[in-house]
Amino acid sequence: MNEGTNQIQGLFPLLLLLFWLLSACTPIFYPKSQETPVSQCGGLLSYYEVLRVMSVEELEQELTALRVSLNYTETPCDQLRLAMLLGMPEFRFNNGTEAEQLLKSFLIKEETIAIHDKQIAWLLMDEIQWHHQIQSDQQTLKKQLREERTISAKIQEQLEKAQTKLNQLKNIDKNINAREQEISTPSTDKIPHESK
Repeated sequence: MNEGTNQIQGLFPLLLLLFWLLSACTPIFYPKSQETPVSQCGGLLSYYEVLRVMSVEELEQELTALRVSLNYTETPCDQLRLAMLLGMPEFRFNNGTEAEQLLKSFLIKEETIAIHDKQIAWLLMDEIQWHHQIQSDQQTLKKQLREERTISAKIQEQLEKAQTKLNQLKNIDKNINAREQEISTPSTDKIPHESK
């Protein structure tokens, strides 16, 4: 009896470990109230692929249509689509700030946003901010280049003035040397000739 009890007690830790491993592999089912849909806006990546192959005219038409739709419905998904469109290379430079505002407004509605849509919004936000940083760096570099060109032009002007003064000094020095030469070597015309 004691031997059988000892065997069961020895297997108990193994059974516990096996039960723990099995429970770790079992999916956890949450109540429906806690479930978050994968996407409410649907097909955003496909929409982006469509935008990429559109001509500029088609993108402008889509932009107008989205603005009209958003004015009437104020649908968060239209906000996200419009931000995606404004982030396209054809519009990004002039509309990055508007796209960022749309994304911030979209992300404020955090409780009602599906996780997949939120991830796309954050991705777009990161990309737009990255482009803003590049634009800011470009502006800084352009400013530095303008300042360096101004400094370079002033230095060039100073060099030219210095070269002019140097040439003038060389001419003065040459004239002085010529006069000194005349003084040290009298002209033969001034020496009286002996009468024959």
